[in-house]
Amino acid sequence: MTRPRLLDLFCGAGGCSVGYHRAGFDVVGVDIEPHGDYPFELTVADAMDVLADRAFLNGFDVVHASPPCPRYSTITPAHARDSHPDLLPPVRAALKAWGGLYVIENVPGAVRYMENPTKFCGSSFGLEVRRHRFFESNAPLMSTPCRHPEQGRPIGVYGDHAQDDSEYRRPDGTRRGHKAHDLDHAQRALGIDWMTEWDDLTEAIPPAMTEYIGGQLIDWLEVAA
Repeated sequence: MTRPRLLDLFCGAGGCSVGYHRAGFDVVGVDIEPHGDYPFELTVADAMDVLADRAFLNGFDVVHASPPCPRYSTITPAHARDSHPDLLPPVRAALKAWGGLYVIENVPGAVRYMENPTKFCGSSFGLEVRRHRFFESNAPLMSTPCRHPEQGRPIGVYGDHAQDDSEYRRPDGTRRGHKAHDLDHAQRALGIDWMTEWDDLTEAIPPAMTEYIGGQLIDWLEVAA
């Protein structure tokens, strides 16, 4: 049986990509930076340029996009947010114009700018991180509830490097919980075993989230066929 194809835009080192692959997709990634740990075919290019190539997009059953989030992130100081590009609207417009099945992912701070997003949490999948993320799609998506009490104190993976497991705070002073104390701890907390760069881990989506979403997308494709 031929596996459906998924294009992962702004893929980083492949957190989303691996989840979709586990769900049953053949995945191709696009990122403006090379990522040596990316486990599938990677095109190093501007994702916005790729979005403009309808003929290329037509080679895929699904397109996923994770436009950069600093504009909406709680760790970005308020005075600096406007210096970051707002790519959500043009990404959505391009995907809608393409007309195929799509998913857009972003951080909680972007939720009011997203269309009917669905929330996911690492605690729902037995992970040490929470890493709440929102996904919008032109297919209906189901989520699972957060399981914060069962999870206990969450682990954070952020910052310039692993330093210790003490508490860190956001620019607004709110606590972010304990920080992963080394690379191995960060990998375990996220459910990621192939990334070897701390910076990639700080930006990664736990693959458990997109594996769950990917199964739903495959069901949707089969119904629509």
